[in-house]
Amino acid sequence: MDAEMVEAHHAALRTFASQEDIAAILVEGVPRAFCAGGDIKSIREYALQQPYKDDPPIDHPVARVFQTEYNQVCDVARCPIPYMSICTGVWMGFGVGNSAHGDVRVVTQDTLFAMPENSIGLFPDVGFAHIAAQLPGAIGLYLGLTGRRLSAPEDLLYSRLGTHQARAEQLPSLRDALVHAPLSRHADKRKTLYQLEVVLQKFQEPVLGASELAALQPLIDSCFEPALHHRARGRTAPQALDDIALDLLTIAQTNDRPAARQYAIDTLEALQKLCPISMAVTLRHFAAVYQDVHTGPGPLSEIEGVMKQEYALAVRMCGRGDFAEGVRAAVVDKDRNPKWDPANLSDIREEDLDAIFAPMPPDRELQLDFLDR
Repeated sequence: MDAEMVEAHHAALRTFASQEDIAAILVEGVPRAFCAGGDIKSIREYALQQPYKDDPPIDHPVARVFQTEYNQVCDVARCPIPYMSICTGVWMGFGVGNSAHGDVRVVTQDTLFAMPENSIGLFPDVGFAHIAAQLPGAIGLYLGLTGRRLSAPEDLLYSRLGTHQARAEQLPSLRDALVHAPLSRHADKRKTLYQLEVVLQKFQEPVLGASELAALQPLIDSCFEPALHHRARGRTAPQALDDIALDLLTIAQTNDRPAARQYAIDTLEALQKLCPISMAVTLRHFAAVYQDVHTGPGPLSEIEGVMKQEYALAVRMCGRGDFAEGVRAAVVDKDRNPKWDPANLSDIREEDLDAIFAPMPPDRELQLDFLDR
């Protein structure tokens, strides 16, 4: 995905949302170009061809991609008409940003969700920290840090990532029903959402199985929730990540339930493969957003503030060697053996994190130009 492709979708959303005579719905059957995040190979090439140490100008190709993507995230979150996404197939990266901030998210038995950016030296962006803060307990941080994949509809619904479930083979009929439904536009879009709900219920699949994520919730919360308050506890992000690993190790060694031990072992193995600086950035960012959302008001309690912060994080992380190395190992050479720098959490300096999180100069920060509210 390049900036032109995102801009085309961005313009389409504005056109739909500004027309007064259309049915008050935008159905987004997330295109392949958006499903698995941006074209990280292209972003890597932009950063290698035009390297930067200081914050790049907004016309730098790396900056341009994130400027466009993050404006799109705000457009979705603030869309004045109901925004509906059909999230089937691979649902990752910008596919999440392009849909999860909307009103309705239909998942199917073929949906595969993940935010795996910590495995490529980036961090889970597109406002996922804001979504994560509103998921049950510490599930949002758990999914963001580990990149765990969710494919069971009962897990997607339990986590609140999905709002409705339909069979994949029923999607053409669902689209037809939505197109021909007698929808009308209201100043209060909740009234139109009620009309949509009538249509959606005709295709809603019952939840047949128990959610594995629900069963793991107490364990997830016990390991990850304290990290959301790490600064108040006098811990740095790397120290809090060590605390998570220690709690997981204790469960793996002492818990008498096989499912609990397997959860701990799998999670430890996942964390050990990820970029250390990415995990530290993720935890610090998600914890700050969580605090503002739950105790606010603060700049990160609203999506606009989150995206401004994430823009600074994204362009700075893409300018680091870890991003180029992570993408190389994942999708260029595909050796799955990245060499991270620093290689260990203990080698991360607090001043390096402070620099990544520092405010950007006004002429280089995210320029928001989203839908008129």
